[in-house]
Amino acid sequence: MNYLAKLAVMAWFNMTIIRQFRDGTEMEKHPAEILSFLNQVMTVFDSIASSYIIIDASETVVAYNEVSSKLDGIAVGKVLNRKLLDVFPTLTRNSSSMLQVLRSRVPIWNRAQSYQAPSGKVMTMTSSTFPITDVGNTVLFVIEVVHDISNLRELTDHVIHLTESLKESQPPTKQCLQIVTENKQFQRLLKDVRTFAQTQLPVLIAGETGTGKELVARYLHLNGSHSNVAMVTINCGAIPPTLIESTLFGTVKGAFSGAENKKGLLELADGGTLFLDEINSMPIEVQSKLLRVVQDGAFRPLGGNNEKTVSIRYIAAMNEQPEVAIQKKELRSDLFYRLGVCMVVLPPLQQRLDDIPHLVEHFIRKHNPLLNTAITGYTPDFIRSLESRPWPGNVRMLENVVLRCMLMCSQLSEGVLSALHLGSIQEQPLSVDTVPAHQEWMPADSWEPDESLAEHLAGYEKMLLVNALTRCKSNHSEVARQLKIPRTTLQSKLRKYGIST
Repeated sequence: MNYLAKLAVMAWFNMTIIRQFRDGTEMEKHPAEILSFLNQVMTVFDSIASSYIIIDASETVVAYNEVSSKLDGIAVGKVLNRKLLDVFPTLTRNSSSMLQVLRSRVPIWNRAQSYQAPSGKVMTMTSSTFPITDVGNTVLFVIEVVHDISNLRELTDHVIHLTESLKESQPPTKQCLQIVTENKQFQRLLKDVRTFAQTQLPVLIAGETGTGKELVARYLHLNGSHSNVAMVTINCGAIPPTLIESTLFGTVKGAFSGAENKKGLLELADGGTLFLDEINSMPIEVQSKLLRVVQDGAFRPLGGNNEKTVSIRYIAAMNEQPEVAIQKKELRSDLFYRLGVCMVVLPPLQQRLDDIPHLVEHFIRKHNPLLNTAITGYTPDFIRSLESRPWPGNVRMLENVVLRCMLMCSQLSEGVLSALHLGSIQEQPLSVDTVPAHQEWMPADSWEPDESLAEHLAGYEKMLLVNALTRCKSNHSEVARQLKIPRTTLQSKLRKYGIST
């Protein structure tokens, strides 16, 4: 089953089944009929390779699929019709979520836990467990659906380990960070930022996507007293909710099966700066624990009894107004008041259009060496055209547009950016909600209605290869070096597109 089909199956299941099970489902049918129905439903999970297990009121396993069998390393026949604790001796009545739900009749959703399978393998997983009850609220069955996230946790731990190694082995060098602006409003804002940088107070940066929140965060760090150590960064929206707590706080060996002594990002950032990007994406319960660290500088690793203390400069960022995030219950108000001692609100590019010429010059200097181009400047109509257009993606979107124009300019063997290279940008204001994000920079004359995406990308790749061969005078080694691909890959692509040199 392909990915889209799996999504469709899951959407159907969420709408028709889980909605009924959310608070426990009451059934009037005979248990045997219910079990038959459940087995049909569980074929959904078989089709999307999810693990599930069902027990009845006597704690006997009545359904167990092949996916579970492979995860646990035990044959289906050795599990069915046996007591749950007999099959899985590492579980106890207190640690088993299925037995907890059997007793309490209360569902448990998205619980993260470590578990040692009968085979001895230690896994990290998330599980959702819910009861099926009769009209008298007696539990007839308990279902548990499990997702193995062991590889994801190992990857997260590896990233933390690498971060720690890099921090200890490579003391950071002083960087030169340039924020390009001639806009008076933005310059006044940067004056505040420089003042904030001289303090140890937390800073909260708010602004639309692409306005430069991470750039300002690095500027704060590099101009502060902690600039001699690394700034540790965590994108709270990129880490699964089940892992973010251990990623921040670390773990203690023995906290759960398979847990090791691992430093979290809080400990790695001790003596330096911790940048919490997309802070409003962090689960509310983790925000409450983070609040105590920000206030008192003390925390306990997961499973630990001893407190650790840290001295950290906190910088947080979010892409919406804090008041809105608080109202939507994405941000704790007390955490906002603690982190927002120094508040920086970045204006959208639409409010600093006079910076566009200076930003364009900066991007040309930045990308000329990377693209191996020799763009020398721009025409007045190029800037006027940029200033007349909406910028829902702000400075990041502007950089992408300039980058594309530089490529087009180079392919036409021209050295100055002009409005001609902006022909692909729509004249009418675009709605970010209704127009695909790529449309503002896609060459309008390079897309044919009857051309597939693969065909379009192949044509663009062929054009880049021809351009690189011309620029490098058919020197295959130089072309491969500039395109950062193996020479054998280059030759294979030349044969694929029938390009002779």
